[in-house]
Amino acid sequence: MKVAVVTDSASNLPHDLAESSNIRLVPMILKFGERALLDGVDMPPGEFYKALVEERVPVSTSGPSVGDFRAAFEEALTGADGVVCVNVASFVSATYSTAVSAAKDFDGRVRVVDSRSASLGEGFVALEAARAGPAAADLDAVVARAEAVAERMCFVATINTFEFLRRSGRVNALLAYAGTPLNIKPVFAFRGGKIEQLGRPRTRARAIDRLVEEVRAASSQGPLHLGVAHADCEQEANELIERLKAEIPHVETLITPFTPLMGAHTGPGVLGTAFFA
Repeated sequence: MKVAVVTDSASNLPHDLAESSNIRLVPMILKFGERALLDGVDMPPGEFYKALVEERVPVSTSGPSVGDFRAAFEEALTGADGVVCVNVASFVSATYSTAVSAAKDFDGRVRVVDSRSASLGEGFVALEAARAGPAAADLDAVVARAEAVAERMCFVATINTFEFLRRSGRVNALLAYAGTPLNIKPVFAFRGGKIEQLGRPRTRARAIDRLVEEVRAASSQGPLHLGVAHADCEQEANELIERLKAEIPHVETLITPFTPLMGAHTGPGVLGTAFFA
């Protein structure tokens, strides 16, 4: 059975990798001032972060519509017997439920998987589903592979500044969660279908050290699939991936900028790593 894979742009998969893996990316929507932008399509990340700092305009985000997913499923089914759609964690976005609604029109030929993660945490789930697709006996086999990876996946990240969360109006909830003043560099994890607070270091270096500690601990389970994503801090991201490659047994490594949607509320300086054994 030929199975195609669809995912949303919050997966942060590089376009060339998605294309070579036959993964269709459905863009999320970013409203930047008066402009409505397709995430990952209409504005390169570097240009977006520069504008975010300089223009100080309101920013909001939303997921694809039912119609957007329906169109992606129809296109995928022109060359496949079934579709597996992997989406950003349902506890942070309604995108998963929107995809489920769209899938109802396809008589069981489309299955939707909650990645329980974001950024490359979601991206790896989609990528492994695509790798399982060509040899799959049926849709259930691809769904099972995607769900197994989602279960093992961890994505940890650190935020460099609260300024953009404050602008977006989301700072109060995060501060209540962190319980600390604005000068910290909090480290959070998407793991096990929830967000965990991992630490509240006061320096960037210590925050990055904590990311490495989390990856190192996971490597006890075996060689890891490793990915690093960054919001306009490419040098730090390159240094982090090289450090991880030198210290951690790994199967593969990826590095990519956060799409504008992923950094819209947190601003530049976000650095994260996704990994699973």
